[in-house]
Amino acid sequence: MASILKVDKIRGTGLDSDSFSIDGSGNISTTKTFSAPGHLLQTLTAAKLDVFSTTSQSFVDIPNMTITITPSSTSSKILFSWNLTYGINGDIAHAYVMAMRGSTNILVAAADGGNRTEATHVLNPYAGSGTHHVVNGVFLDSPSTTSATVYKLQLKSSNGTAIYINRSGRDNNAAAYDGRSTSSMCVQEIAG
Repeated sequence: MASILKVDKIRGTGLDSDSFSIDGSGNISTTKTFSAPGHLLQTLTAAKLDVFSTTSQSFVDIPNMTITITPSSTSSKILFSWNLTYGINGDIAHAYVMAMRGSTNILVAAADGGNRTEATHVLNPYAGSGTHHVVNGVFLDSPSTTSATVYKLQLKSSNGTAIYINRSGRDNNAAAYDGRSTSSMCVQEIAG
C-alpha cells in the first residue's frame, strides 16, 4: 500500500531554514536551522579551579578566565557573564577587575574627570583577610564580527599588595578556616 503524505499548511517559524525529506522507505527527516533573533546559538564556559595572585599595578589576564568564541553572524550578540572569587590580605589595598573583548574594555565606569581608577569592578577587603568575596557581572556585547573573539577578565592591584583569586588573603590551612573556592565565566552567542 502506498503512503500518502499530505501537508495542509506550513506556518512561518522564524527559522532561516525549515525543511524535510522522505527517503525511499518512507522515513521522514527534518532539518531546522535556528538563527532567528533571540535564539541561543552557542554557549562556551571556562572555570578557574586553582588559585592565582598578582601584585601588578597594571592589568593582567587572569589565567583560565579567557574564552574564544567565533560568532556565526555579524548581527549576533554575545552575552558575557562571570563569577569571580577573591581575597586581599588586610584593608590596605583595592583591586580592579576589567571585563574585556580582546584588548577593548567593554564594561567600564564613566570617567569623572578626577583621579579615580575606572574599572568594571572595584574590589575591597571590607570583611577582613580571612574571607572570600564574590563579584559577578553580565554584559550583552555587540562585536559585529564573524572572526574568533576573545572574552576575558583582567585584574590589577592599587598599590602592589597581593590580590588573590579563589582564596582568602590569610589562606589559613585548616579545615574550619579559609578554604578554597572557584571562579567561572560564560559566553553565549545570541542571534541578532
